[in-house]
Amino acid sequence: MKKGLLILVLALAAGVLAFWVTRSHQQAERQAVLLDSMPELAWLRVELKLTDEQFAKASALHVAYRPTCEVMCRNIAEAHARLETLARSGRAISPELTAAIRDHARVHAECQQKMLEHLYQTADLLDDKQAARYLETMVPHALDSTTGGAAGPHHH
Repeated sequence: MKKGLLILVLALAAGVLAFWVTRSHQQAERQAVLLDSMPELAWLRVELKLTDEQFAKASALHVAYRPTCEVMCRNIAEAHARLETLARSGRAISPELTAAIRDHARVHAECQQKMLEHLYQTADLLDDKQAARYLETMVPHALDSTTGGAAGPHHH
């Protein structure tokens, strides 16, 4: 299951990138590109049996979330690099290392919160059964930083 979710997250990044490259086209073209260039959302559409309207709204939410995701990725990478540098350069817990540990945890928590907010917004587009299945699948991934998933340092 985690392998599929990792593929979903990676495909989401590729699909969103493909969409943004074509951004300058007309609105009708953009909608078609959005739906055609986000195969990672096919899981959402097929498994949850989304209507065209639900799928279009979920796709738009994913595109809108992408800039937040990119900022969170960058923040996590920077916090992790700082923490690793400080941890490797000393032989004791310094005030700087303590601050880096706290900052690293704060950034991860902020990312998890933003991802959960995004997941809940997406779930709000769905009926109760669809939302329950979606959240059952996605929430553990959003909270598990060990898989390189959404909350992890290498999720793009």
